[in-house]
Amino acid sequence: MAKVSLWTRIKNFFTGKKQPTLTDAKVKDGIWYAKLPDGNYLLGIDESVYQLMGKITFADFPTQLNNLQVEDDLLDIEGDKSVETLKSPIAGTVIAKNDAIGKDIETLNEPNPQVNWIVKVRPAQ
Repeated sequence: MAKVSLWTRIKNFFTGKKQPTLTDAKVKDGIWYAKLPDGNYLLGIDESVYQLMGKITFADFPTQLNNLQVEDDLLDIEGDKSVETLKSPIAGTVIAKNDAIGKDIETLNEPNPQVNWIVKVRPAQ
């Protein structure tokens, strides 16, 4: 995963945004997932997807993205080389969704967890 730039860290410091700690991120089938200090998980697109698909040109969330089971559809993406449906590596309740994905597809083409995250999930008990 790409490192967060110094400028982004400074901006986050002054705006009060905490950057996710992704040192222990795991990857499954093109999705990275990292446990955050609050116990929830942040999920995003792994660099391996960019290598296989090329530039991502379209992305869409499934219509019902509230409760996830392992292997549920997480994000439909189209790239220069293929079309894929990324699957969830964990089960839980979606508590935040990156709405910027639908507004600016270029955010997904940056291998940076600050911008290419997909959802934040409260894990199932």
